[in-house]
Amino acid sequence: MNAAAAGNATINFSAWTGRGVKVAVIDSGIDPQHPKISRVKGGVEFAVNSRGKVIRGVGMALVDRAGHGTACAGIIHRIAPAAELYSVRVFDESLCADGRALLEALRWAIEYRMDVVNLSLGTTDPSLKGPMEALCREALKQRIILVAAADNDGQDSFPAILPEVIGVRGGQVQGPHGYYYRGDDPIECTARGDAQRVCWMDKTEVMQQGNSFAAPHITGIVTLLRDALPDAPSADVRTALAANALECNPSPHGALCNTASQVVTGALAKCDIASAGVGEDSTMCGASAQDRSSAEDCSLHWIRGAALYPFNKEMHALVRFRDLAPFALLGVADPVGKGLVGKDPAAVIGEEPMGLEICARIERAAEDADTLIIGYVDQLARIAKKDLLRDCIEKALDRGQHVFSFGPVRPEKYGDLHRRAADRGLKLVYPHIDEREVLAVLKRGPTGDPVDAPVLGIFGTSASQGKFTVQLNLRRQLQALGFRVGQLGTEPHAELFAMDACFPMGYASPLRIPLQHYPAYLDAQMRTINKKRPDIILAGSQSGTIPYDIHHPRTYSMSSLAFLMGIRADACVLVVNSVDADDYIQDTLDALRGVGKTRVLALAMSDKEKYRREVMGRALNVPRQMQMGEIETKLAELERRFGLPAVAILAEEGQQRLVDLIVEYFGREEKEELAWTKQST
Repeated sequence: MNAAAAGNATINFSAWTGRGVKVAVIDSGIDPQHPKISRVKGGVEFAVNSRGKVIRGVGMALVDRAGHGTACAGIIHRIAPAAELYSVRVFDESLCADGRALLEALRWAIEYRMDVVNLSLGTTDPSLKGPMEALCREALKQRIILVAAADNDGQDSFPAILPEVIGVRGGQVQGPHGYYYRGDDPIECTARGDAQRVCWMDKTEVMQQGNSFAAPHITGIVTLLRDALPDAPSADVRTALAANALECNPSPHGALCNTASQVVTGALAKCDIASAGVGEDSTMCGASAQDRSSAEDCSLHWIRGAALYPFNKEMHALVRFRDLAPFALLGVADPVGKGLVGKDPAAVIGEEPMGLEICARIERAAEDADTLIIGYVDQLARIAKKDLLRDCIEKALDRGQHVFSFGPVRPEKYGDLHRRAADRGLKLVYPHIDEREVLAVLKRGPTGDPVDAPVLGIFGTSASQGKFTVQLNLRRQLQALGFRVGQLGTEPHAELFAMDACFPMGYASPLRIPLQHYPAYLDAQMRTINKKRPDIILAGSQSGTIPYDIHHPRTYSMSSLAFLMGIRADACVLVVNSVDADDYIQDTLDALRGVGKTRVLALAMSDKEKYRREVMGRALNVPRQMQMGEIETKLAELERRFGLPAVAILAEEGQQRLVDLIVEYFGREEKEELAWTKQST
């Protein structure tokens, strides 16, 4: 290709292999015996001896006892299989290095005229900035392209932020050649940094994630560009990199995968592969052309007009509280057999009609939408005896629409759909939290100030009671009163209401983290929300708080107790059923007070009466609409029995009473604290 045409050239990456391009991997070494890495062209190692002198050798250059360099080399080889790889070893098996060794490694790359250099490492030591800048400028003069991983915690690190270097942060970007580019960001590129299978020691493969493994994705892409544009100056290669990025640029402040970037200091530095920071939003979203919800952030701001399928319980909240969602609801579809087709979705749930009809065909409901929101379809899939989730996603992608799925769309099962979405610049997301991120939070320990905003927890005695409705009602009314409301949701569609954080631990939860990790991780999320200085934080749990029947195999409630311990609520609202036994309600109240050290302000009850039935060994809840008189009688009984205010969830009077109780309680607490402070001083 003519170098003059490189600036805005669209490159077919699949047509290039990186043949003849010399790529240096400055890291922990490369194992040339790994079956997924072809012959390593050469290698060298640098270390600092006890007298402070940098020594150079070749004996250990092709030995990797840490796995990190082999992982980076494997990613580069997968993208550019014909590239000539060179191992430049500066890390030992504990991933420790000396900054002086790194500088010598860069000098070596310049002296031996490498074409591309991968640096999945960096330093914040200011003493190294000057000499590193000089070397990077010299590399640029020699048309050597340097690619470096960004710092773990978002600090300015070298060489990633230097203008001569292509900086890379990690995100959940799908597709073998998918990446994002922002020319106005010191860290220009976002590439795949989420959990991925990489080459490792002893000819094995492991799952790893982080900025360290995002950088070699860009190194591989740059290698292909150097193959396609062999005579182009470095500036033209960078321009081509920008021209071939995915269309939707990522936000520089999104909740990006930000782990495992190695650190080098002026002397000896420990490097922690598992270290990570909790950003403004630590919820992760599996995605295609995206990050923790795209390669941007998890605000889902790309949804402007959405259609829903099917119209199940979780979708009711999106209709009832559509004013709280930052997008328009343009259509609803549902299977014919449920008898809802042709009806207004708002009227179906007892609200004022919204002027839509439930359609039988997804295509018709979504004809004006840019996004299809897919609820839980597992039950329908069993009836239809096919993968209904796949069918729905394929239909949306065929129409050029983004997809938000309540249920997991894991890349290991639906990788072809993620790649297809990425190729078309579409989002394919689902809520989840990465286990490595949780482990990093546990290892790092608490950061930031403890939560000083009042925290209100919403708990229940069972599932399907209306806890999410209580949360959204409270949010709506508190905001109307002028309060700044922070919110941590546990429903899969919490993100669709722009909540501050989502911890999807309910039905069909995608979480793969042990229960004992919940409290510390939730505390970190609450601290992050607290940084926004809300007047109150709402946090709602899932299902029951304690077992309804400890002998029943499906009465799990450990996750709710772990959630209770993590959010550290100052006060709670307990949602109950009209048919709950008094002893069961009392036991739940005792558990909240004893385990959570929290006070229950009120009981809340829905207008549906639930009966538990056993059908073929399975417990089912059968709802019945209660009459107003029945509701009032039951609320009076609850107040008399437990000495707590009892309100109806959907009644305006009950909602207002609950808000008044909360405002009065936390207002009194604040006044008492102020009075105590004055007395003590």
